[in-house]
Amino acid sequence: MSSRFAEKTPSPVTARLRRLDRELDQERALLWSAAALGFIGAVLAVAVDRAFAALTAVAVVTVGQYALWGWSPAAALLARLGLRSSREIDGERHALTATLEDPALPDLRPSGAD
Repeated sequence: MSSRFAEKTPSPVTARLRRLDRELDQERALLWSAAALGFIGAVLAVAVDRAFAALTAVAVVTVGQYALWGWSPAAALLARLGLRSSREIDGERHALTATLEDPALPDLRPSGAD
């Protein structure tokens, strides 16, 4: 019974890789928040006051700045909140994957020297 449980229990490395697959990175969070801010700004500009269109402009400028320079104040804020960039997450994923792949060591003994 315990051997069957051991087979179904993922290793800590595999479990961490699964958590990394679900982790929200800065780029996705920035795009989601800009989309939400732009949509809310557009709806409020139509329904309440045209001044709310500034929210949509802020969202567009933030995404454009991030696309051009790879940085924006919103991305820095997300980093302070603890979100990591996709590059940081990928670096950890590659390091963990390297520990799973056990390369075969070459046989360094000279052949025929027995």
